[in-house]
Amino acid sequence: MKNFIQSLLLLIAVIVSTTGAQKEIYAKEGQDITLEPTSYPINSYVYWYFEKQDGHQLAWLNPLGGKGFSNGKPYIYVYIIYLLLLSREIQVNKKIFLTITFCLVDEKWKNRLSLTGASLVIKALQEDLFGTFVCKISAAGQRDSITVFKVIQVKVIEKSASPLLSGDYLSLTCSLGSVPQNTPEIYWLSPQGNTEGNKGTVYIQARSEHNGQWDCVVKRNANEKKFPVSVTVVDLAPVPSHQYTSTDSPLTIPCSLISLVSWEQVKKKEIEEVQWHFAPKLSSGTLSDNPEQLFSLDLEKLTWKKGKDKGLSPVYNIKNGNLSLTKSKATVEERGRYTCSMKFKDGRTLETTVDVVVLEIIAHPKAELIYGQQVNLSCSTGDQLPNDMKLNWTSPKTSSYISYPTHITVPEVGKEDNGKWGCELWQGGNKLTSDEILLKIEPRLSVWMLVIICSAAVILLLLLVLAFIHYRRRKQKTRLLRHQLCQCKNPKPKGFYRT
Repeated sequence: MKNFIQSLLLLIAVIVSTTGAQKEIYAKEGQDITLEPTSYPINSYVYWYFEKQDGHQLAWLNPLGGKGFSNGKPYIYVYIIYLLLLSREIQVNKKIFLTITFCLVDEKWKNRLSLTGASLVIKALQEDLFGTFVCKISAAGQRDSITVFKVIQVKVIEKSASPLLSGDYLSLTCSLGSVPQNTPEIYWLSPQGNTEGNKGTVYIQARSEHNGQWDCVVKRNANEKKFPVSVTVVDLAPVPSHQYTSTDSPLTIPCSLISLVSWEQVKKKEIEEVQWHFAPKLSSGTLSDNPEQLFSLDLEKLTWKKGKDKGLSPVYNIKNGNLSLTKSKATVEERGRYTCSMKFKDGRTLETTVDVVVLEIIAHPKAELIYGQQVNLSCSTGDQLPNDMKLNWTSPKTSSYISYPTHITVPEVGKEDNGKWGCELWQGGNKLTSDEILLKIEPRLSVWMLVIICSAAVILLLLLVLAFIHYRRRKQKTRLLRHQLCQCKNPKPKGFYRT
């Protein structure tokens, strides 16, 4: 009985002499990893093994700072095999055999291992380096600390050829090289941060919002590891359906490639043509059925060829993907629908469409007025406003007027109405655009000023009449004098004549 108790106590001592922990590390092939033990007491010995405790020793560290990377027990096994071969009288070149065995056993670890403190750093993981790593830390008077690391390979595959053209199918797969006992959650995060995919697989039709960095997320409990993948989708950037401006503002009609997409990537998809078209808005409020070509792009020179001249200019920044049109000041002639299109050799076309809305203020009868005149100011986009839009007027502070939904009336303009009048187009709490007009109000002419002006006009007229009469009389006198001096039919000049 006494011996049994002693044996039991010895067994318990052996069991509690070591403490252990297990960690799972997820990594991709080619990635660097650092395996950090749970604790590292002072004056302790550190041993790193591959596959199992006391297996292939990878590295060691002593309390004095000495460290090294050893071959471990596999060399003993190799030597035993060598002796067995010799015992069977098989001729083996010892040097060649050990060299080949060294390559088989340790070449995969060459220049890949290093120690940072007690942590083991493995560079450029290869497929055959994934597995179990064991760290044993021994210190005098303390139990051995054992930490087991399960390094699991994460395979991230993009099956579709990048770059993708909008409409192509994007295929992403994220899986584990070996399945642990408790399988972690695997999913994808899109560039917008949305969760995508089913059990690590994404298969969707690529659009502009799919361009950018995707992350494969391997999550266990609260711990997660992300593995990024870059996806390029050739597409035009989304634009607002309506572009609002006014006759007092510049105009920009946007069209550009989505971010991070270069012109070289567009050329790889065999682009055929890039064009701008314009369908003007008719007086009836409808769009023309015959769009006009404004510009076409020379794909070799990367210069724009002008079609119908509307006063618009392209932005010459094509290599950066900017295909927009601009104008320093908009007019009502720009109202209509603009289409930017890119056609590819496979027949597919990418395009964006923008309806340009131009706000305009009109003064009737005109913007230059005299005190006491009536003026009507109308503000319009050329169409009836939707229910969620409204117009707000701004005026000189001292002005008073009668306001209507789309126009205002000033019955008698005065000095207080002189200045800038504005019209703002609002949708909800957002100001879309605004326009301004300058009213010039001149004072009335007084009665005395009218008398003076009329008197001056009469005097000027009298002076002109007198000047004309004087001119006529002088002309008549000149004619009469000539008639008196010459009475003969054949007058002779005075002088001496020879007889």
